[in-house]
Amino acid sequence: GGAATSAGADATSTHGGNGGAGTASSITGSSVTYSGGGGGGSRSDKTAGTGGAGGGADGINSSTRASDATSATGGGGGGGGYSNGVAYGPGGNGGSGVVVVRYQIGTINTGTAKATGGAISYYNNKTIHTFTNSGTFTNTSDSDLTVEYVAVAGGGGGGSCNGPAFGGGGGAGGVVSNIPGFMPATTAAPVVGQGSPNALTVTVGAGGAA
Repeated sequence: GGAATSAGADATSTHGGNGGAGTASSITGSSVTYSGGGGGGSRSDKTAGTGGAGGGADGINSSTRASDATSATGGGGGGGGYSNGVAYGPGGNGGSGVVVVRYQIGTINTGTAKATGGAISYYNNKTIHTFTNSGTFTNTSDSDLTVEYVAVAGGGGGGSCNGPAFGGGGGAGGVVSNIPGFMPATTAAPVVGQGSPNALTVTVGAGGAA
């Protein structure tokens, strides 16, 4: 399974391919890695691939269902394998996405939100809104609001094993951001609210089914 910034590894004669590593962001105040690819499956006498950093799930080398990717990371699901060439295993589901929005607040306003929506936290004189489900980001201040954001799409489901073909790991969800220096950064200007009650729909995608 490929990741946001790296390709997944090819399988070998003894090992399922490992998922690509995702990309880390500290927009929430601590470093979190998003969008890791899922590991490929294999048969029971081989080694399955491991999921990439960023929520990617491991593949499986048996008929047991492969692991689902971690929710709210956009990771890819694990690939299915088989046991003794007879029982075929299903892949795992991809991880759901996440949207994080933050904006600067004055030092005297620490702990104050200028908008509603998502789970609200505070770090380093910034307010952070984290959406793990779809919702609405509403500017409740009386002025424009310039924000930084990271948006991660839901990851793909892992392939199921079908006869001689092992399941491939699911590809990770794409990542977009307007934070300078964050890879892969977009060139778009920061999102600017138009003043209360400017409500913006935030859609968080579910991971793909295996």
